[in-house]
Amino acid sequence: MGVALLMAVALSLDGFGVGLAYGLRRIRIPLGSLMVIAMCTVFAMGISMLFGSLVKLWLTFFPARLLGAVILLVLGVFQLTRAIINRNHESLPEAVPALAVIQEKPVLEPEFRFQLEFLGFVIQVLKTPQIADVDGSGGISPRESLLLGSALAMDAFASGIGAAMAGMTASVIGLVALTQIMMLCLGQQMAGKVPENWINKAEFLPGTVLILVGLGKLI
Repeated sequence: MGVALLMAVALSLDGFGVGLAYGLRRIRIPLGSLMVIAMCTVFAMGISMLFGSLVKLWLTFFPARLLGAVILLVLGVFQLTRAIINRNHESLPEAVPALAVIQEKPVLEPEFRFQLEFLGFVIQVLKTPQIADVDGSGGISPRESLLLGSALAMDAFASGIGAAMAGMTASVIGLVALTQIMMLCLGQQMAGKVPENWINKAEFLPGTVLILVGLGKLI
């Protein structure tokens, strides 16, 4: 239970950051929208854990539990590295490539371009959470919460395969969804009360915790 709780916290810290951003901008997340966000997490992690369980059944040449732990470790290292790169990138001025003016953008098929644009928009929601309030109403509608829920569920989807293969049960899905809602609400309540240097350091926590969970499954 302790490892599952650690993982739930690691996968929900983005929700805390989103809650802080919304609290500062007085953007409300009604209960119905919170439920939609939770269901996005349940669906994404459920699908990935199901896939991980199927892989576990067919995996005979390598211990599935060990491979699941390695997957969680790799995800943790990736998240930690991404956080470090983002921190360093924020401290440097943005450079514009010299050829950016003369190079033409590749022409993409409309359907593929739409998929790329949607994925990019979902990722951008985590960087700038307020853009999920598409209509500028000051609240996240159930339809808009699908966008926010998709963004917050990406880490859960990626971690679900490793969690299933490492031996975690499906109960972790509900725990992650519940923690996600709690973190969103806590972030809104703590808006303006958390020192900025704490917030900056918090982005290193998800990767660090996933590494600890992976190591715990290796022992």
